[in-house]
Amino acid sequence: MKVSRGPSEGYVRSRVPKGFHLEIARKIQTALAGRVIEDDLISIDGVDLITGIDVAYINRGSTEIGISIASTYSISRSSIIEWSCWIGPITFPYIPTLLSFRELKPVVNAYLRLRTKPQIILIDGHGRAHPYRLGIASHFGVCMHVPTIGVAKSLLYGRVDRVEGPILDISTDEVIGWAIQCAPSKPTYVSVGYGLSLRSAVDLVKRLCVGSQMPIPILHSHNTANNLKKRIVGKLMSDTSINELDNECKSSMSNYF
Repeated sequence: MKVSRGPSEGYVRSRVPKGFHLEIARKIQTALAGRVIEDDLISIDGVDLITGIDVAYINRGSTEIGISIASTYSISRSSIIEWSCWIGPITFPYIPTLLSFRELKPVVNAYLRLRTKPQIILIDGHGRAHPYRLGIASHFGVCMHVPTIGVAKSLLYGRVDRVEGPILDISTDEVIGWAIQCAPSKPTYVSVGYGLSLRSAVDLVKRLCVGSQMPIPILHSHNTANNLKKRIVGKLMSDTSINELDNECKSSMSNYF
């Protein structure tokens, strides 16, 4: 059995930036959570293009820079057909349960730079498996009206009794996600983001497993983000601006059609 109760509100409050109103953020999360659709808006049998989005980070003095990558995988072609990127400053720290306030901007910007829009988005993070039922995958899905799935490497909130099986709410036993075995020794936590049933979300992610914790589209985005990060680190020692880095990022985007 694995159990995570999530961080205490006291801990979260101690980490938020000065001037950030946690009570308002929780009201926003609760309101948007009420708009999440957990039914199939599309049939996964007809899905071909699936995008995975991940974000990497670099520190440049007191400035944190985010590198967001969106990679689109074609089931019919069994390959990545396109990827896009965005580089920009990140002003909100990493705080569990508030990831979307940190990553929504880079995730949306990378998505908007895709030339061909996918049918489903996989995001490295949680969806409904969140104490306020609004992880970044759900926040993105509600705002963009796109079917999304949260795919995470660690359990933020809930109880898992088996290697593969439901993620249960600690207080109510409601099923809020599902643990699957993508990698031989580490679980992957799947939850509905928006516009899909949990069954469809789990079935689709399982089809995209390749022996890693993350399914193919997110894995490609993760690797691409880290490769770009290595290339950028040297440039940060010079006077290269963030806008110049972003322009270089855009020029390196690949479309394999």
